[in-house]
Amino acid sequence: MKTVKCTFQTGHQKTEHSKHIEGLLDESYKPLVSLSVDALQNRKGVTFIKCPAVTDFMKSTYVFKSPIDLSIDIEVTDDYSKLLCNNISQELFDDVVDMRFLENVERGQSPYPLIGIDFLNTFMCDSSVMLQVFPAFMHYNDFTSKATVIPGEYDISKWVRPVELVFEIKNRKETIEIKKGDALSYFKFNADDAIKLESNPIPWQDIDICDNIRNANTFRPLKERYKAYTEKKHGNS
Repeated sequence: MKTVKCTFQTGHQKTEHSKHIEGLLDESYKPLVSLSVDALQNRKGVTFIKCPAVTDFMKSTYVFKSPIDLSIDIEVTDDYSKLLCNNISQELFDDVVDMRFLENVERGQSPYPLIGIDFLNTFMCDSSVMLQVFPAFMHYNDFTSKATVIPGEYDISKWVRPVELVFEIKNRKETIEIKKGDALSYFKFNADDAIKLESNPIPWQDIDICDNIRNANTFRPLKERYKAYTEKKHGNS
């Protein structure tokens, strides 16, 4: 069995959570739950759940669920971008809503507005485990019907940075109602051994190393990032 150390935070400040989210977070909230348990709660006796290809996919896959209610109103035209979240304070909006993808320098040419929410999950492992991020395609809610999480993958033994919730919205003008507990994305851990998730303090030192490497060359290939991180972490640079 492999142990994956995981942390959840809101906002990019060096604290566990934005101070402006206090009172909204449920103390019993667990950001990750097993897909095989969660998705099958209301699917009983369905043929596909007996298929080994499906069960193997599910067994090391976890559902990331929203910690709070979040109402998103967005309108994007060729001339302007407007994004509102009327059910949270301006201070919390400033802490967790990432609008940089709507700015001209990162927007590119796309009919699908791209935004990020700083619901941040960080994972570490002492041995090689490939983390894959997927949209929550077996869950149906307002978010999954109107938005698509951007997928990705990397080795969490060689790269340590928070995974931000980044997603495309399918229409240029849309309202999305996210409810506390709604499935937002999936995290799959690819390893031959079973995976055990273990909550840990946020690994700021490792995050800082990876941030510095990333900021020096934003689109540096992962293989080169892995090498640079290993050298920095073990003092070989």
